Amino acid sequence: MLKWLRGRGPGPGGARTAAGPSLAGDGPAVGGSGPTAPGDGRTALAGKRGYGSRPDGGGGVGTAGGRTAAGAHAGGGPAAGRPTGEPAPGPAHSAAPGSEASVSEASGSDASVSEAPGSAASGSGISRSDPPGSRPHGCDDSGSGAPGFGESGSGAVRSTEPDPAAPDPAAPGSGRAVPHLAEPTAADTPRPPRTLPTGAPRIGHLQPLPLPRLSAVETSLPGVRADAGLLRNRWLGAASLAGQSHLNGGTTAQDAYQFTVSDDGSLLVAVVCDGLGSRPLTSQLGAVLLSSLLCQAARPVTADHLAADPYAVLGGVLGGACARLADVRAAVLPALADRDLACTAVLVLVPAEGTGWAARVGDCAVLTLTDGAWDTVFPREEGPLNKVSAALPHPAPADAAEYARLPEGPGGTLVLGSDGFAEDVYGSPGVRDWLAACWSRPCDATAMADSLRYRRGGSHDDRTALVLWPPSTGGRA
Repeated sequence: MLKWLRGRGPGPGGARTAAGPSLAGDGPAVGGSGPTAPGDGRTALAGKRGYGSRPDGGGGVGTAGGRTAAGAHAGGGPAAGRPTGEPAPGPAHSAAPGSEASVSEASGSDASVSEAPGSAASGSGISRSDPPGSRPHGCDDSGSGAPGFGESGSGAVRSTEPDPAAPDPAAPGSGRAVPHLAEPTAADTPRPPRTLPTGAPRIGHLQPLPLPRLSAVETSLPGVRADAGLLRNRWLGAASLAGQSHLNGGTTAQDAYQFTVSDDGSLLVAVVCDGLGSRPLTSQLGAVLLSSLLCQAARPVTADHLAADPYAVLGGVLGGACARLADVRAAVLPALADRDLACTAVLVLVPAEGTGWAARVGDCAVLTLTDGAWDTVFPREEGPLNKVSAALPHPAPADAAEYARLPEGPGGTLVLGSDGFAEDVYGSPGVRDWLAACWSRPCDATAMADSLRYRRGGSHDDRTALVLWPPSTGGRA
């Protein structure tokens, strides 16, 4: 994640509650689901905006006995995609997962989608408009350059300072000058690599991309990760693709996901974490460690515990994971500070029967997809896209978190995502329609990776999505 931590204090009652801003898309979206009933912790993305809080923390629409988060309503806005009347840019492109390298006229290649003002996308109520000049992180889809990542933190795992004791191989009398690997140039990349065709759309004004560059940092994460299969009686699919800004600049992806089942088998646990870009050498370590530690801390929880006091359970899981992360850091990574492992996170606990709950710190997302219509469980994080109000580890993670009850009833598909994925869903009817079609039935791991291969102008962050289909779909992937 290419973002930094911004100052923001906890809300009333010791924990943040938030309401999302109005959202407008590349083009106004029509259709979608309407407002949901008060008290389910959810706001339909084409419906009204709501506010949630615990009864002791302020008024508003909420569940009895606890806080809920509410999303924003849809609204019209200027197009974020290609301007009206602008011709489609060049021949169709097809991109390998995570690489987005351009390929001319591949069979079965991407369909170009223009989302001009007034365009409509059926079955979607989410939309959003980025104000002019608000492209975050100073990164552009043309791949002309990599963003500056700011400070690397006191716990950088490699030093750029020369070793004063080492002889200079190029000094007089050394015998020879050591050759160095040169930075890539246009002459070094005359042809794109072999890739596979995809039906993923191309949305907005796009330009040919440079070949991806690999990170030389030994703590880098894979550029593509995907999983799919039955987790007890639920089909789960997940994929994470490195963002174009990382591929252009030769830096590592920073998203992580993890999942497990509680020790007694009564709960499914799913987590998505996203490292802060202000710690480009180490925050991905925090995302990977914390996603696993959150699952570990949730394993002793039972569905009865969750039903009795969801806030205490979720807060306890967050607190236990942060405490364990501090122990691991001190024992294994003593040169690092907590801030070097900073990441955002979302955690969901889904019982075999009854109500599921979610907690998040930062701007990761929980969405639902039912019959092609998208809803949001948490509001979109306010403020600049590359800054967040809180991150983990945190001295009081339970107070820094937002909480929400998951929608009840059969038929809905639950989607956890990093902010890079969520911003594409919020802002593009074309992306929403594509993903709704892809995820209308369970996907295997290859199909999960392919579902995130769309290209959209201005989309440059890592994309991570974990999808949990309802039990009725079984394993019909």
